[in-house]
Amino acid sequence: MFQIKEVILDEERELLIALLNKNNLDYEYDIDYSILVYDNDLLIATASLANNVMKCFLIIQEYSGQNITNLMFSHLVNILSQKNIFHYFVYTIPNNERIFTSLNMKTIVVTMNTVLLEGGDEIDNVLNNLKKEYSLSDNKKAAVIINANPMTLGHLYLIETAAEENKEVLVFVVSEDLSSFPFLDRFEIIKKATAHLDNVTVLPTLSYLVSKITFPKYFLKEDQLIKDEQTLIDVLVYKEYYKKIFNIKKRYLGEEPFSYNTNKYNKVLKDYLGSHIVIIKRKKVGSNIVSASLVRKLIKSNKLSKIKKYVPLATYEYLTSVKGQLIIEKIKEKKLGRH
Repeated sequence: MFQIKEVILDEERELLIALLNKNNLDYEYDIDYSILVYDNDLLIATASLANNVMKCFLIIQEYSGQNITNLMFSHLVNILSQKNIFHYFVYTIPNNERIFTSLNMKTIVVTMNTVLLEGGDEIDNVLNNLKKEYSLSDNKKAAVIINANPMTLGHLYLIETAAEENKEVLVFVVSEDLSSFPFLDRFEIIKKATAHLDNVTVLPTLSYLVSKITFPKYFLKEDQLIKDEQTLIDVLVYKEYYKKIFNIKKRYLGEEPFSYNTNKYNKVLKDYLGSHIVIIKRKKVGSNIVSASLVRKLIKSNKLSKIKKYVPLATYEYLTSVKGQLIIEKIKEKKLGRH
């Protein structure tokens, strides 16, 4: 009889890491729950959760074909249900796709190196429910997908350009909270800043687009391969689902003169979607290209008064609020990044 043990102690985590490393896999530090599976005193398998993403599944060779994946999967689903989480994901290698589809998971997209699957709900249902929630028509639409950390006049210019050239525009706000400015705050700022545009609807990306926090690295060893896979999966999810379900005919992007990775992302989008992609020249104020990173740099340098010419009023009002002051202090304390 196999026994499942939750990883709690540091020494148990060290056993897990050693098992993964022995099998050429890496432990991921966004993990918040792990299990070890024993046959008497022999450690034979492990699996983990990072929020609602299952990862780091491993069974030693001698125990393959004994339904241990099923045992671990059922345990993790039960743990998630105790947290009222009923929608979950697995990233794995293509060779393992059939194992998880046999557990009633649905494949979302496949690349040469990675498969993304989900269980408990399906992307078609999730996105169609989002469409109903926002009372969206079946008419042709344009889309803008932004993080806006924080929203600048560059973001507003991109949205206004799309709104001027199309009858309906969807602005998807990256739902993931990896930014200095929390998602809910970014979402509200964007809604306020675009309130004058009657043909614009602001809505969340949910768990599917531009989602990096839970992307697996444990079976992809090269940094560039990891970045390439993240980009490709994101582009394929957009192409196969968002584009079709929301009837998006054009996606507007700002050109990217600074970030290599964002520029490469734009190129992959263009390669896969061709004329569907519209790239807009970045807005300038004086000789400066407007960017969220420039605004964060000014915040870090304690030059709040200079920010006003680069951001919409909604962003400036947020930054001068009590909540905004807390974000400013956090930005001053941390190392600046591109996003």
